[in-house]
Amino acid sequence: MFYILLCLGFISSLLQAAPLQVDVQAESAILINADTGAILFEKNPDKQYYPASITKIATALYSLKLKKQSLDEPITVGGDALGSVTEEARKKSNYTLPAWWLLPGSSHIGLKKGEVLSYKDLLYGMMLASGNDASNAIAEWTAKGSIGEFMKNLNEYLNSLGCKKTCFMNPHGLFHPEHKTTARDMALIMQEALKEPEFRKVISTVTYTRPKTNKQNANTMVQTNRLLRPGPFHYSKTIGGKTGYIQAAQNTFVVAAEEKGRTLIAVLLKSKERSDLWRDSIKLFEAAFNQPRVERVFLKKGPQKFTLTQESFRNPLETYAKEDLAISYYPAEEPKTKGFLYWNALTLPIAKDQQVGEFRVVNEKNEVLRSVPLYAQNAVKGSWISVLLSPWVLGIAALILGMLLFLRFKRA
Repeated sequence: MFYILLCLGFISSLLQAAPLQVDVQAESAILINADTGAILFEKNPDKQYYPASITKIATALYSLKLKKQSLDEPITVGGDALGSVTEEARKKSNYTLPAWWLLPGSSHIGLKKGEVLSYKDLLYGMMLASGNDASNAIAEWTAKGSIGEFMKNLNEYLNSLGCKKTCFMNPHGLFHPEHKTTARDMALIMQEALKEPEFRKVISTVTYTRPKTNKQNANTMVQTNRLLRPGPFHYSKTIGGKTGYIQAAQNTFVVAAEEKGRTLIAVLLKSKERSDLWRDSIKLFEAAFNQPRVERVFLKKGPQKFTLTQESFRNPLETYAKEDLAISYYPAEEPKTKGFLYWNALTLPIAKDQQVGEFRVVNEKNEVLRSVPLYAQNAVKGSWISVLLSPWVLGIAALILGMLLFLRFKRA
């Protein structure tokens, strides 16, 4: 097969989809489709901010990539996971002390050196109760004893996902001047994390009871995401997410919601009021979910304008389609599209109604969105040149020439 790229205006859609018109309080925000990556809303999506505890999404994702088969494995909390320092001491050191050391008063689940918990229990402690100590314990265990090595590998992994403006200095999100990310990068991280079934299960859980350990009694942890909990901000379409807060970052939030099989991810960075996280998220989701799906017809069934003429054809080949070629989408997610016409490798004669090609609509990633076969409107026979150059005519000519040469050689 060979193809021709059609550049006709009605085939190539070169305009950006119309973004959602939503007013959000956060300084930076983005809303994407988790399945396609389509961007529905942006506000300073590539400006770097301090993420606070939404960092833990990346920690959970990377550890699950490596250890998802070990959810019940017991983990003994090491000393490095519980190392602590004052903010004043960190500043005096010009932040050269280990960035994962804990700060007095920061969120934790009360882990003690030598305490034994399962990886699953630590995941819930990190994602529901936002335990910074649980984050360190997971990182230390995943990297076989080195939180520093975990962070090096995590950043390399995030870079491979396309997170070009993210640098995480610790697994939990406590302040460090170089610990930064963007709304776009966090959306990519969440998009990848949602592919992990255990991650989705954890972030959708409202309460979780951590069993008794060798150092602590059983304890019930409660989800910090108010969209999941009963109350004025409960949003039934919520899958789950992660909140964050430190003074330098203010309030941050990454959350996913689903309706009718369509999953969206919202990221909000640097919001002054925590309640604005819930309001902004719901506004973004509802603006998208309330959009009606529209259909765009590229080709109507019936005769088409695509014809093929070659020297070997006695007459032009005309085409038709048996069905419409159309794609449907939400207005904020209209894809950039191009149309390609592919002709089959054709041999003469061509019969009427024979499939002769295919028209495809592809997106900017060259993924085929829809295609439709094209058929011959008319029969096409070979021209006199094609007849003279056909294999059987050439074969007879070669045979006659061979016989003449043989007779001449015999007489000689």
